[in-house]
Amino acid sequence: MQQKSARLGEMLLQTGLIDQFQLDSALSYHRNMGGRIGNALVKLGYVSVDTVHKFVARQTKFPVVDLSSLTVSPELLGLIPAAKLFKCKAFPVELRRDGKGKSLIIAMADPDNLFLVDDLQFMAGCRVIPVSAPEEDILAALKRYFPGGRSAALYASADVSDPTMRSLRAREERLDRLIELLKARGILTQREVDQLK
Repeated sequence: MQQKSARLGEMLLQTGLIDQFQLDSALSYHRNMGGRIGNALVKLGYVSVDTVHKFVARQTKFPVVDLSSLTVSPELLGLIPAAKLFKCKAFPVELRRDGKGKSLIIAMADPDNLFLVDDLQFMAGCRVIPVSAPEEDILAALKRYFPGGRSAALYASADVSDPTMRSLRAREERLDRLIELLKARGILTQREVDQLK
């Protein structure tokens, strides 16, 4: 993954979207904090999310999808567990049926990750066609359809009779209340809250 990230940085450098100092800074950030090089460049303020996403989409040749106005059916959302969608930063867009069977179109921040595509195909039980969307847009769509966030999705299918799961749920609820209280008092910004979930 690091080699792929380095290539993206080098391609952005070659096209003049960033300079060598910005690339070196983003690579350092990437090594220390993890994540993708494109996200590091955005967090450091060197390029916009749209710039990185459009560049990556153009390089990978995957169609770009806008998730902001998308309406998704419960059937579609039920094909892959929400916890897996949060973990993979993927969002189901459309289920197509034809003479060959079903195909699930999934928006992904990293649509050329063949291991992830195979994993999602196994979980969905049908062919997966990846399309591209910015990671922030995918997370926003997931939070719109699963308001409790990743942790709620993780616990949603858990056995509630298990004392450990009950304890984890209670702790999670207390943590959510604390975060909302800190936000209401102005101690945390909405952006910081989003990063916590």
